[in-house]
Amino acid sequence: MTPVLDPEGAHLAALRRLGDFRARRVLEFGCGDGRLTVSIAREAAHVLAFDIDGDGVERARQSLPAELAERIDYRVASGKEIEIERHAFEIALFSWSL
Repeated sequence: MTPVLDPEGAHLAALRRLGDFRARRVLEFGCGDGRLTVSIAREAAHVLAFDIDGDGVERARQSLPAELAERIDYRVASGKEIEIERHAFEIALFSWSL
C-alpha cells in the first residue's frame, strides 16, 4: 500500500496559493521522496526535482507514475552543486528543506 502524503491536500493547497504551477517549468529543491513532486507535475509542464538524499530520490523514482515520467526529472544533488540553465524555470520552491 502506498502511503498517502498530505491526505487533506494542505501542503499542496498552500503552495498553490503562492504560485500557479499550470504549464510552468518548476524547480523543486529538496524533493526527498517526491511527496509533493507528483502532485505538482500533474499541473506543471516539467519539474526538475532534486535532493541530496539518494535513498529518498530513489524512492521517488520507484513510485513515479508512468504517465508523469516525461514531466519529472529526479536528480541526486545539492543546491550548491546542481547545474541548471539560467532562466530555465518559472517557479522554484522548497518545502521542509531547511
